[in-house]
Amino acid sequence: MNKRIGTALCTMTALAVVVAVPTAAQAADPFAGAFSTSAQNERVVLFFDTLDAPKGLKVILRRKGGTAPVATLTNFTPVSPQDACEPSCGDPLTHPLQAFVPKLAELGDYSVDVQYTGTMDETVLHKDRATLNYRVRPYFQNLKSANGVSLASPETVVSGDIKTYDPRTESTKPFTGTFTATTGTVTTPLATDAGGHFKSKIKVSGAAPSAGPGDDNTDVRFTAALAGITKDELLQVPVTPVQAHIALDSPTVTGPYGTETKVSGAVTWKAPDGTWQPVPAGALISLGRDGGNGTTDDAGRFTALGHFAGDAVWKGEGATPWLNTDKATVWVDSTTGVFVSDLRAEMDKERRVTVTGMVSWDDIPAALKWLRVDVQTSVDGKTGWTTRAVMNISSLLASRSPESAAKRIPDPGTGFVRLRYAGTPDVHGSVSPAIKIPQLVKTAVTEFDVGPEPVKRGQRITVSGKVTQANPTWKPYSGASVGYYFRPAGETAWKAVGSSTTTAGGNFSRSWIAGGSGSWKVRYWSFDTLHSNSPYSSEDEVVVSP
Repeated sequence: MNKRIGTALCTMTALAVVVAVPTAAQAADPFAGAFSTSAQNERVVLFFDTLDAPKGLKVILRRKGGTAPVATLTNFTPVSPQDACEPSCGDPLTHPLQAFVPKLAELGDYSVDVQYTGTMDETVLHKDRATLNYRVRPYFQNLKSANGVSLASPETVVSGDIKTYDPRTESTKPFTGTFTATTGTVTTPLATDAGGHFKSKIKVSGAAPSAGPGDDNTDVRFTAALAGITKDELLQVPVTPVQAHIALDSPTVTGPYGTETKVSGAVTWKAPDGTWQPVPAGALISLGRDGGNGTTDDAGRFTALGHFAGDAVWKGEGATPWLNTDKATVWVDSTTGVFVSDLRAEMDKERRVTVTGMVSWDDIPAALKWLRVDVQTSVDGKTGWTTRAVMNISSLLASRSPESAAKRIPDPGTGFVRLRYAGTPDVHGSVSPAIKIPQLVKTAVTEFDVGPEPVKRGQRITVSGKVTQANPTWKPYSGASVGYYFRPAGETAWKAVGSSTTTAGGNFSRSWIAGGSGSWKVRYWSFDTLHSNSPYSSEDEVVVSP
């Protein structure tokens, strides 16, 4: 009997017995492009989330816009610890690899292609992963400051050398021309002499702390450009703090637990003549973990965004080497409220979404025994929120101790999810930020047939059909692992009897010797991180005659 199944009508049928289906070998990209690539200073850096380099790893260089390979890099070594932030500190670079570019005949821009071997020994090629600027480039040497700085004495003499490097010959020459030194928001033009040396007095602006390690320094950023290549280098200059004072606009803040509040004020420093002057822009003022941080503007004012986490005292102070501040006291009155945070969502292979979050509270009335937290979804994440499930959390647990809450809901479709405690007239409510509902690629058994029918015992019976995937529109799914199930007539339990892999057209087929009457069904099982399992096919009952 031939049965063509509409994807919208494919519903999951529960098995009385759960049986694991063997994994079928499928050709696949083991990284699917999920790696970082950087190319600069005649070096290519790659990161794959693995301890070992991918099999057959190569980097191929081509002239930008060209097709012919110019060089192939195959010698990769681990990146040294001081380069841990390359290509980006935002990347999870646990085990980055590097390869050095050999001498090339021509200067210019080169495309970086990355090649390695896939799971079935096929060649995987990712083109244009980065651009290598193979050009004469400037670099700094011997950067120094003659003295430290302070708000009372912001001038210093900086010196150093700038050279140029030609990667074709590995030769260097003095850099002659202009470059810049930047502090705070002020950029000062400077120039080298004929030997590439400079020595100039600059005035450090602002009161921002160093971007690098060390609490007692500020940064001067030097920038030189040559033939489209820009080089930056930081010089840390010691800072001596001055006496400073924080004047709060209000010494008290009051609000419901879990909500945000602003603490503002002005910061002044004592000048050598005894007068109190506004602190320059960039000085960081900290009110602790819950009180948050604020940065001074040109008028010496700051605003810190705090978080009510119970009655407390916040101590405001300068978190910058420029200031030796007194402590400003903020008295915090946290009233009744609930706070929902740390929302996460995950879809499993059965297309069920597990939503988790943290719930904390303070000063809950004794009569309120349970807190109802709604799991809500919306198509656009802004309007039309629908409650899909409810979490009931006992309010008798420890106050202000975040409790983990979790709920699994059926697939709500594409859109967004959030957690909400609606609140009561006496308890302030809370809504978590909305996050996108994670999605796996849908799959379905869209054709299914068992034949021939009728069939005699001892003859071959064939189960066949087709698997499709919505990636992004519905199309045949090749290399899909199909599990076959049989339930003998008169029994209730299904038995896994084998598996196979779909062809390039998404088709599957497998034969057995007919041994008795019963029902058949199939299902696609996902063994990757991208697809969900398909619903079971419909059941096809076959009568086997003696």
